[in-house]
Amino acid sequence: MSGTEDDPGIPDAAGAADAAGPVAAASSRAVPGRTPDPALRPARRDGGPGRPIDDGARDRIGRGLRLHYAGVLALPIPDRLRTLLDELAAHSDTEASR
Repeated sequence: MSGTEDDPGIPDAAGAADAAGPVAAASSRAVPGRTPDPALRPARRDGGPGRPIDDGARDRIGRGLRLHYAGVLALPIPDRLRTLLDELAAHSDTEASR
């Protein structure tokens, strides 16, 4: 697995089994003498039905993502990326003039 404590990153092949995270891992374990609650199932990776998300939770998630990405968009473009974009634009201009 790669990443930091705050950002777990993308799991490698060895960590693929726990890629859904600790909540999914905990909810998928059988507890002796207890029937699992189907409402606590995590959403499936194949897009099949999982636990539905209520409108309030969906709104909170959307608001949090908008706030996070607004901060990311406000960051300056790194010099190396700016240089690459300028080179790409110059190359595109020469290709278009042929």
